[in-house]
Amino acid sequence: MGESTHTRRGVGKSIAKGAVWTMSIRLVSRSISVVSTLILARLLTPSDFGIYALAMSVYAFVELIRAFGFGTALIQNQDATDLHYHTAWTLHFLFSLVSSCLLYLFAPLAAELLKEPGLVSVLRFMCLLFLIDGVKNVAIINFQKHMTFDREFRFQLSIKLTGFFVAIPLAFILRSYWAMLYGLLSTSLMLVLLSYVMQPFRPRFRLDFWRELFSFSAWLQVNNILNFFNRHIENFMVSRVAGVSAVGSLSMSKETGQLLRELAEPINRAAFPGYSRVNKDPARLLNVFCDVMGALMILGFVMAVGIFSVAHLLVPTLLGAKWLHIVPLVQWLALATLLMIMMSSTNNVLIALGRIRWATSIIVVRLTLMVIFLNLFLPIYGVLGVAYATFATLSLVLVVAYMVLRRNMALGLRRVVYILYKPGLAALAMFLLVNGMFPTHWAAEPMPWQLAQLFAAVAVGGICFFLVLGFLWLLESRPEGPELQLVRLVHARTGLLRVLLPGDSPRG
Repeated sequence: MGESTHTRRGVGKSIAKGAVWTMSIRLVSRSISVVSTLILARLLTPSDFGIYALAMSVYAFVELIRAFGFGTALIQNQDATDLHYHTAWTLHFLFSLVSSCLLYLFAPLAAELLKEPGLVSVLRFMCLLFLIDGVKNVAIINFQKHMTFDREFRFQLSIKLTGFFVAIPLAFILRSYWAMLYGLLSTSLMLVLLSYVMQPFRPRFRLDFWRELFSFSAWLQVNNILNFFNRHIENFMVSRVAGVSAVGSLSMSKETGQLLRELAEPINRAAFPGYSRVNKDPARLLNVFCDVMGALMILGFVMAVGIFSVAHLLVPTLLGAKWLHIVPLVQWLALATLLMIMMSSTNNVLIALGRIRWATSIIVVRLTLMVIFLNLFLPIYGVLGVAYATFATLSLVLVVAYMVLRRNMALGLRRVVYILYKPGLAALAMFLLVNGMFPTHWAAEPMPWQLAQLFAAVAVGGICFFLVLGFLWLLESRPEGPELQLVRLVHARTGLLRVLLPGDSPRG
């Protein structure tokens, strides 16, 4: 028992340390993206964002040809040799070359199907991205595999800043979506350069282990194909039903409403190597999974319900009046993202267990339901139907995912409720307080007053959430879990909250 607890804590600490670094990476990257989006939203039009979003969806579709998850295979295989890395790099390069050629050839067909002639030149320009990315150093996966996320922080920050300092000046000059495309090109070039500067491994053309890599990655490829349609099918359907401007509105709503996904993804990313370390012991894996989910749900509820609560202030203040129509879309996509991060955690733990077929089955169910709900809701609610369809789909799929986890890891319903109830109640209190105090947007007031109202609402909501969460945790006599980890983190960094640590008595 002592060994099991020690192992669990050891893996948990590794995940927590990795999560802090990856969260830092994502927070800094996301902050740069937010500043970039706020500037671009005032310089460009919904149509510009729509063309860019459609081009990225087509690019992602062609990218499926090389989306075999060789990096995931290298992480999962703790005994991978240099020859495995050489093989993975060679396969990635060859599939990137094929992807570039196919995108060039099928660009006119894609533009015709999506009823947007301007896509042809955009997509052919994006062929360069495949060619450049195809030669990157595969060993950058070691940042994640060996959990050296401090080095990845520097790596990702350099790449993100490169794109920012290219795209923003060009947006002022060009006033076109081409500014974002040149930003993408610059980030690809910087990524390749740094991948060789920061990793000593030098890949060579070898195919020694291609069968082994494919045997693991084949089901990951199926997963990636299905995940692509889950992420992008709404863009294609909205484009045909409501036009490119509606796609732009949807894209901007995702940028705002799915901020949570950007912040939660690093935790899942750091957790996957941890799951892989204990995948031979389902009981330990279950404990680690529940610890990770506990932390994700605190972050998830405060962010998702927080965005839902302040969206009527956030959108007009930061994006401007021309984006006011996306407020309901932002709200519902924020709630849907809370369900989405639960799904991503389920997928990660099933892959770590080697239950890739189960993970694939869940994705098939999700895609099927999404298509059904999009066809039902889009004609009635327009682009808002995407948010309703996403929320309805994920709600039902999570029931299926729970049954799969119960079968594979003996995850009990009581444990799920225990993970959810404290952050859920805290989020409800936050929503009621924020909407009671800040029911409307000060549209007629100067920008500084609007910003002050937004910041006040965020501060009030955040304080309310963590006070209620802390009160519920104290009622349980301060058990081990994410709340205690949060208290320890605050105490370590600031010296505060020592009275809440185990062994101390609360002072009245």
